[in-house]
Amino acid sequence: MPAYSPSAARRARHPVRRARAVLLAAAAAAALHVAPPAARAQAPAAAPAAAPRIAFEQYTLPNGLRVILHQDRKLPVAHVNLWYHVGSADERLGRSGFAHLYEHLMFQGSTNAGKDYLQYMERAGANLFEGGVNGTTSFDRTNYFETVPSGSLESVLWAESDRLATLADAIDRHKLDNQRDVVKNERRQGLENQPYGRAFKLIFETMFPVNHPYGHDVIGSQEDLTAASLEDVRAFFRTYYTPNNLSLVVAGDFEPAEAKRLVAKYFGPIPPGPALDRPKRMPVALSGERVVVANDRVPLARSYLAWPSPAFFDAGDAELDLAGLVLADGLTSRLQRALRYDRQLVGDLYAFQYSLERNGVFVVQATARPGASLDSVERLTSAEIARLARTGPTAEELARAKAKWELGYLTGLERIGGFGGVSDLLNQYNTWLGSPDHFAEDLARHRNATAEQVRGAVAQYLDTRNRVVVRFFPEPSERTVAAAAPLDRTREPPLAADRPFTPPTVDSTRLANGLAVYVVSRRDVPKVAATLVTRAGTVDDPAGKEGTASLAAQVMRRGTATRDALRLEDALGDLGTSLDANAGREQSTLGLEVRSGDLAPALTLLADVAEHPAWAPAELERERKVRLDRLAQEAVEPNAIARVVANVAAFGADHPYGRPEEGTPETVPGITRDDLAQWHDRRWKPGSSALVLVGDVSLADATRLAQAAFGGWSGGAAARRAPVPRARGLAAGQIYLVDRQDAAQTVVAQVLPGIPRTSPDYYALSLADAVWGGGYGTRLNLNLRQNKGYSYGIFSTPRYYTEGGTWVARGGVQTDKTKESVVEFVQEEKNLAGARPITPQELADAKAARVRGYAQAFEAGSRVAGQVATLWATGLPMTELRHEPEALGAASLDAVNAVASKYADPAHGVLVLVGDRAKIEPGVRSLNLGPVVLLDPRGRPLLTP
Repeated sequence: MPAYSPSAARRARHPVRRARAVLLAAAAAAALHVAPPAARAQAPAAAPAAAPRIAFEQYTLPNGLRVILHQDRKLPVAHVNLWYHVGSADERLGRSGFAHLYEHLMFQGSTNAGKDYLQYMERAGANLFEGGVNGTTSFDRTNYFETVPSGSLESVLWAESDRLATLADAIDRHKLDNQRDVVKNERRQGLENQPYGRAFKLIFETMFPVNHPYGHDVIGSQEDLTAASLEDVRAFFRTYYTPNNLSLVVAGDFEPAEAKRLVAKYFGPIPPGPALDRPKRMPVALSGERVVVANDRVPLARSYLAWPSPAFFDAGDAELDLAGLVLADGLTSRLQRALRYDRQLVGDLYAFQYSLERNGVFVVQATARPGASLDSVERLTSAEIARLARTGPTAEELARAKAKWELGYLTGLERIGGFGGVSDLLNQYNTWLGSPDHFAEDLARHRNATAEQVRGAVAQYLDTRNRVVVRFFPEPSERTVAAAAPLDRTREPPLAADRPFTPPTVDSTRLANGLAVYVVSRRDVPKVAATLVTRAGTVDDPAGKEGTASLAAQVMRRGTATRDALRLEDALGDLGTSLDANAGREQSTLGLEVRSGDLAPALTLLADVAEHPAWAPAELERERKVRLDRLAQEAVEPNAIARVVANVAAFGADHPYGRPEEGTPETVPGITRDDLAQWHDRRWKPGSSALVLVGDVSLADATRLAQAAFGGWSGGAAARRAPVPRARGLAAGQIYLVDRQDAAQTVVAQVLPGIPRTSPDYYALSLADAVWGGGYGTRLNLNLRQNKGYSYGIFSTPRYYTEGGTWVARGGVQTDKTKESVVEFVQEEKNLAGARPITPQELADAKAARVRGYAQAFEAGSRVAGQVATLWATGLPMTELRHEPEALGAASLDAVNAVASKYADPAHGVLVLVGDRAKIEPGVRSLNLGPVVLLDPRGRPLLTP
């Protein structure tokens, strides 16, 4: 249940491609480059397609509840999405954080739905790991949503209506204190314990006056959270959590008449609340530049430039969306070309319009490379913005930006639920604009924006020194080391039988050169997700050249024998897409998503990258610098440190599964162009690769297009890799501590041995994980978050490889509760190993979470393509898509407990702590759980002073 963030805002507005979805950790930016006409003619963009029609029915109950129904029969699931028109902007001075605190309290259980709410939803079939249930708070709204099997719709409506009808009476001092502690831990984890985590708090506090609705942070201050009284919280609920302040969407596979009956039954009797007055617009005008300088424990300086901008759907809003893409999306965008590609001054850079209901904020974020000054970065950024304000975007730039925005919008329409899905957009339009029917208008305002309008918006809002500048510099100090009738709400409705779900059919063929082709045809949205996967990964890195596979994947994207990096970027941008490249432990992928009319030229580009990477020395050096910068940042980020050390603990620092996938500061500088070329020539072969297409394409068309693009790829199959050696991890029975001075939390990682994906224990372990920490209503999370309030969340995840795996539980706990948290981690492991065996009810709930939520993994085309690619790379048949839920449902209690006991054995576990040694070491040592061994951030032992 995260607080609202600019990244969530962007996803909610119009979800973007994977590379742009996370705004606070995304790609770089650059200046103008127009490819020669001959090169551009090879990849013509398709004519704009009509937007998919989003049919809905809207009506209002007598109590003021606005209801929107949208049918979608793609999957046998129903989605419930609620937007309460209340956020931090509605809080009064001295009570910041109330909206977000109340969002948390909504998950604590109401009068009749008395258990933790997420336990109900997981039992109802909401898949937490597929975004099946969540709640978030923004400046302007608080939302809650659930995706469940259609047979669970009544149960969800009962639970949601009970929260609305009874939660004020169900809140008590214990629940308030518990969730206040959880929110404080969320603040520590997401704001205080993250490098640059204070940035947006500083931007909003500096840009907006203290009495402005946006003048304080969404999550609130620790002091205001402490001061919140029970009556304060209840009064807030009675004012804003009312039917007449709520927009409710029911979407998916349901019968409208039945949905109307259930909505009336459960929500109709709830009385309306008070009429609310809200200022719709509160513009701010800055006079001059407001500069904030912040020191933080970060390795690189970073600058945020922020300007007041238009609110959502106001004039200039769409134009600034497109301006952000022109400025900072892709190698040939203006800022990335000027700052990152040509001058290599920055490691990452973003520009985006962050639109809210009352105002907007346009942000440019740039992280300076070592030796580069923020003054130079800011000066060149201002110069590029001024140039855009003078001349506007070129026709090519504007067409490319529109194609990218539109593809992101279509990607959101693949999903009925989640952030930025159809339901979220229906509610956003309805809540902020007064009507849900703005899909065509939203698409049209971006499609129809002219170059002059974009230029004018940049000139009006960005080409000015009236802005906020937040500069982060590394902190130099460090520790010396070492219904009408009365409704009986007490009766929880039973979960109805699930509607049958049949996983999609995977058609396949093979080209003469050995390339496998897999196709999942679906016609709901005119787009296709394409993934090329090959059996080559970081396990194939040469000794002493760790990071080769990962670096090769990134450099492959930077030009081919016939297209340099900028021409390739332009060709992809003309299709509205970008290329994702990743190297995992045992497989590598190249992937993109395009409108279906652009599939042929997109596959031509994909094949060119896969077969003919140029390995240009200049591009290698650029990517090397980016990699080294990122490694420097990850060396101070607690969760990144914990991930690295957990792999070392499980396998050993020199083991193929234990080595850092991205390499180290020592190995990356030594990787040469020849290393990359030789690695690619050995491992990237058509006979060891598969092309997966999911979307608006048939097998016949896919075969024809694959043959045209990849038919000339030769080389057979890659040689079989050497067997992976046995794990040689860190000794069990010890606690491993990585010191991070002044850390606001301690990240605790409990590392257990895992299994290969092909192990017969796979299904039982998946269910044991769903009891231990692989979900919300799990032992670890309920203990440390809900019962103790020590953490914002503790989760466990198995990782499966060809010849081994890991099973890791990890999460941040407040520093002064580290000792107590370690006790709970250790006890929960012992419990799972047999001290408190998994009960029949726990197994039933685990099966509900895994099996009933299974269909939700098939909503987005890219998600389906990833599953198909993983099955192929693992050597499993595509029938596994259908077999997995059957096997999970058939697993016995004895088998699951046996597997839990086998792999949760404390004698084989390792505990890793990343936190402030001075504050946590004495307490941990007093537990006498074994020696405390100090490690550096790479998992190497340090001498104890």
